[in-house]
Amino acid sequence: MFKSGDIVKVLIPNVVNTGYDYRLTGAADLGTFVRVSVMNRQYIGVVYGIGDSNLPPEKIKSVLEIYPEHLSVADLQWIQKMSAWTLMTVGGVLRLIVNVPDAFSPPRMEQLYIYNTESDARMTDARQSVADAFASNDNDAMGASDIQNIAHVSGAVVRTMIRRGILIPTTARPRDTDFSHLIYTDNGTVQLNAEQLAAAHEINNAIDRGGFSAYLLDGITGSGKTQVYFDAAWHAYNRGASVLLMMPEIALTAQFMSRYEQRFGAPPIVWHSNLTAARRREIWRGVLRGQIRMVVGTRSALFLPWQNLGLVVVDEEHDTSYKQEDMGNYHARDMAVLRAKISGFPIILASATPSAETLQNVADGKYTRLKLTSRFGGASLPTITTIDMRENRPEQYKLPTDTDDTPPHTGSLSPILCDAIGETLNAGHQTMLFINRRGFAPIVQCKKCGWVAQCPDCSVGMTYHKHLGKLLCHMCGRTMNVPEKCPECGDVVSYRGAGLEKIAEEVNIKFPSARTALVSSDTIVSRQALERIVNKMECGETDIVIGTQILAKGHHFPNLTLVGVVDADMGLFGTDFRAAEHTFQQLFQVAGRAGRGAVAGRVLLQTYQPDHPVLQAICDGDRDAFMASDMAARRAAKMPPYGQLIALVIESPRESTLKQFCSALSAAAPIATGVKIMGPIAAQIYQVRNMYRMRFLVSGDARAMLQPLVAHWVAKVRAPANIRIKIDVNPQNFM
Repeated sequence: MFKSGDIVKVLIPNVVNTGYDYRLTGAADLGTFVRVSVMNRQYIGVVYGIGDSNLPPEKIKSVLEIYPEHLSVADLQWIQKMSAWTLMTVGGVLRLIVNVPDAFSPPRMEQLYIYNTESDARMTDARQSVADAFASNDNDAMGASDIQNIAHVSGAVVRTMIRRGILIPTTARPRDTDFSHLIYTDNGTVQLNAEQLAAAHEINNAIDRGGFSAYLLDGITGSGKTQVYFDAAWHAYNRGASVLLMMPEIALTAQFMSRYEQRFGAPPIVWHSNLTAARRREIWRGVLRGQIRMVVGTRSALFLPWQNLGLVVVDEEHDTSYKQEDMGNYHARDMAVLRAKISGFPIILASATPSAETLQNVADGKYTRLKLTSRFGGASLPTITTIDMRENRPEQYKLPTDTDDTPPHTGSLSPILCDAIGETLNAGHQTMLFINRRGFAPIVQCKKCGWVAQCPDCSVGMTYHKHLGKLLCHMCGRTMNVPEKCPECGDVVSYRGAGLEKIAEEVNIKFPSARTALVSSDTIVSRQALERIVNKMECGETDIVIGTQILAKGHHFPNLTLVGVVDADMGLFGTDFRAAEHTFQQLFQVAGRAGRGAVAGRVLLQTYQPDHPVLQAICDGDRDAFMASDMAARRAAKMPPYGQLIALVIESPRESTLKQFCSALSAAAPIATGVKIMGPIAAQIYQVRNMYRMRFLVSGDARAMLQPLVAHWVAKVRAPANIRIKIDVNPQNFM
């Protein structure tokens, strides 16, 4: 306990600091939240230790306010350990926690609006996005800035909706919600099978014992993993602990929310990217006060100011969305394990396709594997077969608008897959077609001179999106008009390759009576839009759904009996050493959508490489043999999890400055036994948003401590103001 007048170090949520000295104006503990001023700007920070600046007492400022709330000592240790591992500053880590600017201030007064459900104004896509934004926040009143940010629309759209009475001003004011009434119960209506009971029993015993333990809940798709970790969540909650159920954003479906409410008697408190500022503040404060003790959320929910956290569940633990690459580089799954280890509580990692890192931790005895080998309710696994596209060429087709002179369009669906779709439609069942490529055509090119439509701000080609009628850059979002003729030679441009929209065009021609739906990040701009499609699937109002990876997990369609993967080869030959693993996981998860009801399902994989080990393993259902082979190759190459990698991505808007700095950094590269430093080389995507990019890659064996070496190396070379350095420990993205 520190007393009034003591000099303490205060850590503020800023990426450039490791703490500043202040004089206390009252009593405080380690971790106590305080308000301080830095360069005439006020911050909420935490007491981090004893002051050590040795400044004259008259130059040390006093804290402006001391709050009763605090982080625990274990939380401070977690911040330090996370900083040391990721090479983020401790202030940068704290910024992930103190990420609600008005957390300790009264609710801001601003003009709020409600959505007029009785308006008869024409609903454009933008206005529908606004309606969905209100629905995603329980139709609470929102300010104009929240509407724009959550709906991803312009201020002009909001102003027009206000002027036309679609949005109505309200006298309602932001509230400071009290969550003390929030109490969950276990209705006990779910009957677990023998495997589920055994898994739940072991986890619950660990919760009773206390201390750190890690469990891999390894269950095939549809085996009921959710109900097992629901059981553990209730057990921890009932003992007075707080619980975090963490999952990828796309898995936060209405189906999941409904199952949660059925189990616990009330809807979950949900933390995700589309919350209003007021709602974020309410939940953050509710968690800090200990009034909210169970949250369902995405990776950022790990950084809520938890009180007495006693269990974390990481669902779909293999999912790449747990890797953060914007506000610092960290892997939320790994940081959750670190937090559990420091604070001493159990953690559950759930997946049907566990990551190589998790499987290795099981093999090393660090994690305990709990297996679920049968589908819940007696459903059977689908049969999975490949279609050799070398022998089953797609048939061409013509559109109703084509003239006799128009050449036929190249199809993407083989006769075998088309026959299977027809059979499924005739049986009254549903089909899912999967292609992880947005838009209509990924390449817009002149066949005469070879010109390709490229983004002027990024080193990538632009994709033609037919529903937009424009070219779109998938890196920066820039749009451009489609050229009528080649700008280089004046010849006609052509569209090459097939995206989601082109598959939909072919389906509509070959199955004109089928009711279809498209699902991608272009067509689904909100969770509500996705739920509308999900509801139509559940009600039998959709026959064929065509989608990207949004459909790969989290959905249960009992009448879906056929899954067709249009291009199973797409991810097999990337430069990333994890390409095979990620492709297996994605295709296995997609395949798991079929046959979850009473009728057995089947999965057809269109491929030009039917003998590829990844596809053979999926067809054989032999995940363990495939992962063993893949991990053996990694062991030989000393790639993670048998080695360490740290990537340094250097960016600058000036190409000459970038090359000069990389040359200086290369000259200062350290020499260490068992450590290899590769680069600098141009990043695979050399230019993104007008920033030029070069990369270094540092590798070492599994026991090498690369972080101190890299930190010392980078600190030796002073970076110009227009240089940005991103350090990524065990990178997932090699672009």
